[in-house]
Amino acid sequence: AGYMDGEELVTKFQEFLKYKYGTTDLVKNTSNYQMFLDHDVIKNLDLQIGEVQSDIAQELLNYKDIDKVYTAQQMWQNEYTRGIPYILQKGYNQKRSGDILMVLKPGTISYSPTGSSHGSPQIYDTHVPLLFYGMGIRKGSTTMRTEIPDIAPTISALLGIAFPNGSTGTPITKVLK
Repeated sequence: AGYMDGEELVTKFQEFLKYKYGTTDLVKNTSNYQMFLDHDVIKNLDLQIGEVQSDIAQELLNYKDIDKVYTAQQMWQNEYTRGIPYILQKGYNQKRSGDILMVLKPGTISYSPTGSSHGSPQIYDTHVPLLFYGMGIRKGSTTMRTEIPDIAPTISALLGIAFPNGSTGTPITKVLK
């Protein structure tokens, strides 16, 4: 647990890019623990995007505060059914998500000590109470794991309306009468 020094990571990572590829221009942006690569620069250097993703992922695993790294290719090609890769894959969008997804070690933060973050895929950031109450709701409680994408379909089923466009979840039948 601790605070990750982002500047130190960037400096070390840019040294890697310069040594390996002769340029630091391969990365367009890094935000929300995702790295967006510049595909045009990679093509112009006659490199394969999958190989660059893999090389960068392997490099990032050497950094003390980074616990896991996944590539876009891994998100497309594998089907994860549980754990952190499952959570990442459920939120992955081929058109909007990064080429590299980084997971910090548990208890590690990378924002200003006076700021906050958007959370992590760690259990302490994903375990939140969910409460349904009222007509059409079954009495009781559960410790069953539920997923955020299941909330809108559950409410839609309760109201008897169509699921929202782009909805990927399923109704939480345990709460419905």
